Amino acid sequence: MKETAHIQQAITEYAKAYRALQHGQESSPLIPKGDQKTGCVGEFYNYLYLSDHYPDATLEYGGHSEKGWDIAVKEGDRLFKVQTKTVSAFSTTRVISPIHAGWDELHLIYLDRDLQPQGFWIITDSSFLPDSEALKSRKAPLPGNPATGSKGIPFGKNKISDLRQSLMKYIGQYHN
Repeated sequence: MKETAHIQQAITEYAKAYRALQHGQESSPLIPKGDQKTGCVGEFYNYLYLSDHYPDATLEYGGHSEKGWDIAVKEGDRLFKVQTKTVSAFSTTRVISPIHAGWDELHLIYLDRDLQPQGFWIITDSSFLPDSEALKSRKAPLPGNPATGSKGIPFGKNKISDLRQSLMKYIGQYHN
């Protein structure tokens, strides 16, 4: 619990710095505009979610060469791979990074400007993926407005309450 609380504190401090950088990007020509990578924060939250939902499983992060999955979950004889995609409120377009084949579950996390999760979707149907290439330029839904996500991706219900419940178990003082 101490380690997860430490990581959560670092995320909170990072969010403050992120806001300051975003302000600089919006007000100065000296720094390019653009969304900073928030994927590691989303993967951290997803790892805690998976740890909570599969307490007897072994979880392992994939390496940088793994394009189709980020976390492997091994529970007994069962092995499944999860790709995590994270979009933050700092991204005005909400475009998801390319979605590659190779996952059993696709988890999409939407973070607010404090880098706290506001959206969490689990997709198990990969039939929307093209056969031989990554799916690009797709948009995440806005939490509370499911009609805003790209058509063709079966986002389903926002399961943010499930994610928050898992985070409470590990982080304790989790806030939103």
